[in-house]
Amino acid sequence: MLGPEACTMKCPQCQAEIQTGIKTKPGLVPICSGILICLFGCVLGCCLIPCFIKDCLDVEHFCPSCNAYLGRFKRFL
Repeated sequence: MLGPEACTMKCPQCQAEIQTGIKTKPGLVPICSGILICLFGCVLGCCLIPCFIKDCLDVEHFCPSCNAYLGRFKRFL
């Protein structure tokens, strides 16, 4: 089970024992939060704030050896 932090595992592609690499990307939480902020009248860039909060972003895990995609940790509302 992949979480929000890098983890140690065996890559299913290259069979190497690795510490997963991670990339953060906006998911459902920051998009919905941005829409709600817009609906409440804060449209001058405030709706983008959730896209820069680390605890709101989804995390994609990949193998640093072969660059294979290993999975995604999704945040929920």
